[in-house]
Amino acid sequence: MIKKFVLPMIGLFLMSTVMQASFKKEDIQVHQLDNGLKIIFYEDHTIPSISYYTFFRVGSRNERPGLTGISHFIEHMMFNGTQKFGPGEFDRLMEFYGGSNNAYTSDDLTAYTDWFPPQALEKMVELEADRMQSLIFDPEVFESERGVVASERRMGVENNNEALLYENVRATAIMAHPYHWDVIGWMSDILSWRREEVIQYYRTYYAPNNAVVVVAGDFDPGKTLELIKKYYSDIPSQTPPSPVSTIEPPQMGRKEVVIKKQAQSPSFQVVYHAPNCRAADFLALSILEKPLIQGESSRLYRRLVRQEQLAISVFGGISETIDPQLFFISVQPRPEADLTKIEKIIDEELNRVVEQGITDQEYQKALNIIRSNFYSSLQTNSGKANQLGSNELLYGSYENLFTMVEQYSQVKREDIPGIAKKYFNELNKTVGKLIPQGGNQ
Repeated sequence: MIKKFVLPMIGLFLMSTVMQASFKKEDIQVHQLDNGLKIIFYEDHTIPSISYYTFFRVGSRNERPGLTGISHFIEHMMFNGTQKFGPGEFDRLMEFYGGSNNAYTSDDLTAYTDWFPPQALEKMVELEADRMQSLIFDPEVFESERGVVASERRMGVENNNEALLYENVRATAIMAHPYHWDVIGWMSDILSWRREEVIQYYRTYYAPNNAVVVVAGDFDPGKTLELIKKYYSDIPSQTPPSPVSTIEPPQMGRKEVVIKKQAQSPSFQVVYHAPNCRAADFLALSILEKPLIQGESSRLYRRLVRQEQLAISVFGGISETIDPQLFFISVQPRPEADLTKIEKIIDEELNRVVEQGITDQEYQKALNIIRSNFYSSLQTNSGKANQLGSNELLYGSYENLFTMVEQYSQVKREDIPGIAKKYFNELNKTVGKLIPQGGNQ
């Protein structure tokens, strides 16, 4: 037992020491073009590879009814042709130069991720600058991709019981704020997007003054900056998008969602309104989620899966978002499980945290998990680029990345019960139950 505990701590210490020595805030270079494009460089010649990430300050948070899901749809269209490079050319050229790419859309941002050898740098800069300004939204391709996204929604939400339940729970818990809908959007909106509206949304949010380019790896910063100026400087800035001003009103009582449909087994979820990622309470709740929910040693796993044998799995946690969102707990019950009893046990465990807090062992283990996940995410140039960009957009500055572990270490274990009491109460709670058709839960 002692060896199993000590060795991971030694490994974690060595990992953190190496990372602190090799990846420092002082190594980051920041530039900004006259059109507002922000550029973040991290130079590292350890391996002959470059990670080139483009972040746009746009996600489902920036949408409105009628245009839900449009941010994710434009992510699809970004690979489907510009005035200079036709549909599929971006991927073909990327592969020709020995690179690969991907992209993701979240509630708060959209990121485009490229990985390639140094000799491909100028072509990749050209391609990324080109699609920032020149998407053609070919009508035929537009309709084809609309069908792809609609299919994604059918498969990923409508035919996925856990996702369908979460969509309903989320939309019930969050009434006013755009977090009311998920990134995929509502099907009726997907089927009715108008090309002109999509193009206007693209022009508004895919402007250089709404973007951050992060380059990490084997490159020359001076030459790379000149390349970026060459291809990006003539892209005009746009009027800044309107800020998201809606504030979700306080919830004033327990809500419940019940879905009855064909299913092999029930689903159960509970969510509580939670603070945004910049709030001090966010760190405490992020620590608490580890002993409460994550892993087979967590309190809820032990109670629901091992002891009571009511569930197969438990997962969840707090969402890292710009505006306040949700802390969620999702349970996969056994086919005949009593969902009311599951809710009661969750309440008991949350109340136990409020009354007794968490043990020092649980607290230290949570911090170790956070540190391990953090340093693991920085083991590659790709991970560094992603963390630099996401911290810039979510926290307001990439510099947050270099104090994050310290911020977590400053959270006092004794403060966690009071913070838990603030959020985990009946007035702040929304429960979701999916019951197999014909069930009597």
